[in-house]
Amino acid sequence: MRAWPVFLLALLLLAPAVQAQTEWVQLDDPPPVRQGDGPAPADAVDLYYATNATHFFFRQDLAAMPEVDNYTYVVYMDKPQGGDYEEDYRLVHSQSGSYMEQWNGTDWVYVQDIVVTVDSGNVSLIFEVPVDSIGGIGDSNVGVWFENYQGADSFTGQADRAPKGGRFTIQRRAIPNLPLIVLPAFAGGLVGGILLLRKKFFPL
Repeated sequence: MRAWPVFLLALLLLAPAVQAQTEWVQLDDPPPVRQGDGPAPADAVDLYYATNATHFFFRQDLAAMPEVDNYTYVVYMDKPQGGDYEEDYRLVHSQSGSYMEQWNGTDWVYVQDIVVTVDSGNVSLIFEVPVDSIGGIGDSNVGVWFENYQGADSFTGQADRAPKGGRFTIQRRAIPNLPLIVLPAFAGGLVGGILLLRKKFFPL
């Protein structure tokens, strides 16, 4: 029975490596020439998504570093695509913070805070949302689009939208429930646990 704590500890130590190796998939491939559509800090140039067993990640590369004092950055999700409402969730990043809301047919309702990271190397915003918060992963196609607005904590005065109309589609088959990268981590944790137990109970 003592094997389980060691095994779980090994998996926890490997979890950051799993996220770090998450691969980005470009949503606008081939990307349109979009730079110059709006003010540089709100001008989305390239767009990506990534998934692992626990989180969705949405990344928008901008023409200049984001400015939350002057703009509001939003990712809209339609999940399942073609469901009751055209927009089901939105991920927001602005002066007041980063959070997710859900559309109830009349109003946007706060769900939870989320993690949004500024990647200065790619001049990007990366939105991170737990898949459990949006009803699981891999169970339907997902529609997604990006809107950036003039003003802090504002949802009017659109500065840029990508795509210009409609939405990108993330196909259900492209959303793994357990990505292959998790399997090496699982195996590594198992082997590490076995070696530790062997050393403890069967020393040379």
